[in-house]
Amino acid sequence: MKLLKPIEFIIVLAITILFVYDYFPNIPLAGILPEGLLITFIFGLFLFSLLYKKYRERNNEDIFKWQVFSTIYILFLMGLFTILGGQSSSGISFNNGFL
Repeated sequence: MKLLKPIEFIIVLAITILFVYDYFPNIPLAGILPEGLLITFIFGLFLFSLLYKKYRERNNEDIFKWQVFSTIYILFLMGLFTILGGQSSSGISFNNGFL
């Protein structure tokens, strides 16, 4: 798989920070970046991707690779933060029946 494009890297970074907030809500990082700002940023990236989707040339293989990567990355973060002693405050965990 090729390296992440800048927009994909920003999305991965924002999701990682949100997971850190969820699993470790009392760390000092929580005072630096407000959670609402990150959520607004992700929503803005989502709107940006919808507006400029017609200008991108993407095939089904690239889309599939991104979906597999993002799913594995989220599961990796969940496992890592659980091992580090974090507990999800929103219920995103391996004990959740929906997972």
